[in-house]
Amino acid sequence: MTSLKAKLKRARARLLGTATREIAVPFSLACDCGNQVTGIRRVSYHIATCAACHAGIYVLPVNVYPTTKRVRSEVLAGSMGNRLSVILRELAVGERNLDSDVQTSRESTVSSVRTRSGAGETAESETSGAGTVTTERGGRSRKSRKLSPRAAALVAEPILIDAPVVRVPRPPLAVVLKHTFTPFRLLMLSAMVLISVTAWWIVTQRRLEDARKTWRREMDAAQTALESEDLPALHDSLSRAVDAATALQRDDADSRRAFSLLQQTRAVQNLSSTDLISLLASCVTEGGVPDPEKAATVGEALRGSWFALECSLIPSAEGLNADLPLVVNSVKVTVSISSDLLQAAVTALPQSPLLFVASIDSCVVRDKALHLQLNGDSSALITTHLHAERLGFTSANTPGLDAILDRQKKFLAADHPQTRKDRK
Repeated sequence: MTSLKAKLKRARARLLGTATREIAVPFSLACDCGNQVTGIRRVSYHIATCAACHAGIYVLPVNVYPTTKRVRSEVLAGSMGNRLSVILRELAVGERNLDSDVQTSRESTVSSVRTRSGAGETAESETSGAGTVTTERGGRSRKSRKLSPRAAALVAEPILIDAPVVRVPRPPLAVVLKHTFTPFRLLMLSAMVLISVTAWWIVTQRRLEDARKTWRREMDAAQTALESEDLPALHDSLSRAVDAATALQRDDADSRRAFSLLQQTRAVQNLSSTDLISLLASCVTEGGVPDPEKAATVGEALRGSWFALECSLIPSAEGLNADLPLVVNSVKVTVSISSDLLQAAVTALPQSPLLFVASIDSCVVRDKALHLQLNGDSSALITTHLHAERLGFTSANTPGLDAILDRQKKFLAADHPQTRKDRK
């Protein structure tokens, strides 16, 4: 039994029409897993979570409508006087008496139905206007206890004890897509894509136009620097020109010439001043046998050093072998390189010596000889007299230099797949 203070608070809320906000209405719903989800109803609906399976259950809000024959509510309808009379009557009768009246009425109704169907005796049950239930069995009449009007109204129809659980419906995928990709959103997305593509196209066109201007300007500057034999200015101009040609995706004779000149200029600027013969001689012992440990040390010291070679190249299983009669302290020195550019030059210019530069990759002892392995990616053919002179090759000390430079210049101007691969 609730306390008097709680009864008065509940009566006041029902009288003033604030029952939905001040009176706590509990709920108990059965989950699919068999667990009971309990709590207090809110002013608006909410989703309760099952403690066992963590499923969401839709919970109706507090009933804001007056009591009906099937659904009870804390809200009273009618005027202030009507609500006051109902509250006073409930306080006088008591909520427990009202519930017992309802239970007794339901039991008497179930008994009358069982008697009529099982024993063949006639039994009638009716509810009078004053709320009195009478039964007849075997010619005798018995009068049940008198019910209040509210209890009689509740007995008239069965009360729904377990209301069905209402779950939040999950819309189908088509409905979700329709609500997500609305016509307005699709229109805005199309506008954004169009603006982005237009901006990209404008930027690309400006970049290509700037690359064309740079190409023309820097090639003129490179020609001027080549005529004035200014290698630093030539290197800077050729670097910008090659970058512009790469952006323009040019693959013609002018672009190949610019790339070749840039490689030659870098090789001349990075040419090593180390005495190669003296270092190789230090790898040979007094008995005329090459020392592998000293050769490895010399290889580490020579790695990345650039040297110029003028010789014929012979194809082999390892790439290309230099045809050089080089002997240091009675020990033979072999040189090999694996380069697509030089391989194409050997194929295009058979039985012709090549003038090229490359950096040393390693120095090892092989078959009682010193073997130098050159880096193929650093190789570059010489095509101008300026670069040849800076490397120490002149017409006086190199017979046929003009013919070699002319052949190599024509070879680089032609379109070869190997040279295109090296440029990438």
